[in-house]
Amino acid sequence: MPTKKTSPELLLVSNDSSLIEATRNSLASNGPDYLNVIKGSRETLNRTIDATRPQVILLDLNYAPEPIILIQELVNKYPQIAIIPILSEERMVDADKVLLTGARTFVKYPYQQDALTITVSRAIAMMRTEALFAPAQETESLNKRSYVFTVFSPKGGAGTTTAAVNLAISLHKQLGEEVLLIDGKRLFGHVSLYLNLRTGNSLTDLIPHINLLDKRIIDQVVVPHVSGIKVLPSPLSIPDGQGIRPDDLFKILQALQLVYPYIIIDAGNHLDDNSVTYMDASDKILLVANPNIASLRDARQFMEVTATLSYPKEKTLLLLYQAGRRSDVKKEEIESILKMKVFGIVPADENQALASLNEGVPLVIRKANHPISRAFKSVAKSLVQVIRSSDIRADENSINAKNKRAN
Repeated sequence: MPTKKTSPELLLVSNDSSLIEATRNSLASNGPDYLNVIKGSRETLNRTIDATRPQVILLDLNYAPEPIILIQELVNKYPQIAIIPILSEERMVDADKVLLTGARTFVKYPYQQDALTITVSRAIAMMRTEALFAPAQETESLNKRSYVFTVFSPKGGAGTTTAAVNLAISLHKQLGEEVLLIDGKRLFGHVSLYLNLRTGNSLTDLIPHINLLDKRIIDQVVVPHVSGIKVLPSPLSIPDGQGIRPDDLFKILQALQLVYPYIIIDAGNHLDDNSVTYMDASDKILLVANPNIASLRDARQFMEVTATLSYPKEKTLLLLYQAGRRSDVKKEEIESILKMKVFGIVPADENQALASLNEGVPLVIRKANHPISRAFKSVAKSLVQVIRSSDIRADENSINAKNKRAN
């Protein structure tokens, strides 16, 4: 006879009565079936976790004097549990530090609409998916740090494919390391067309091997390009594309990150569960926007969506594409409208862009000194700075955590 489950799916760690009540109310309608709350000192925390074994821990960042160190310790000790810190408005400045600890994500308090429920549900789903995907890997591979950048625009025709292709090649030249370019569009992907790749391989070829993916299988599917990058094309048929599920993508990305140190994804302009899966796995999202009112309106709405997904604002980098026309909205106005700095600017030259597409030769190769090519190289340099800065912060956090434990 089956026994009834008594351990909580979710453990809330907080001494703030208002936050506890708000969390209960937010999860009351459609949250986890089992909720437990722990108050008091930090000394009882590990004992409670060991006794209850929750799937998710919601940790109030104000619970402990040194919360970043506490999160790091919990992540290291309980890798099978999703740690989700709760950040109040004044603690949002710590969002980047929180994510560098290895926390699954974070949620902002006071909670916005269904943000808490969505975050918890997605965390549970992702942890269950990870549990299904646990291939044997060498310790050295597991310790590799892979960087993922998703290129997305909520407006069709904004230039995500052009940006993803040219940035992948530019990043490869900057770093001298392997870069994988993924055509993340389930339907009507054009990366192969832009690169003049004639191949029958596609992302769907990896799905039958989903639980056994390794470098040998991946190498048989990805396609090398003369520029030096590797390419994972989009599905070749509509039925194949429609059959791709977020769980499949998550497993594939897990495997690819163990093989490639740098991954750029052209996620197109369709916001759905699959594109969100790409964004979840990404270190940064490159939001492509044109300097006109329609594109900027869509970009602002997208930033509102990222808030509901509990992404820190710093996760999204704004890339202005096809800029420089007299009628364009000015850079200062754009930053005011979107309340974010412009990360990079790529000038407009429709004739050259069209010629590159028709020839199947990216502009950074076809005309390396063209202003557009120089702009993409500049953006790639800025991405390298982001990568280096992230490496430094991760190393500092790791050293600080070790020093604290030693003391």
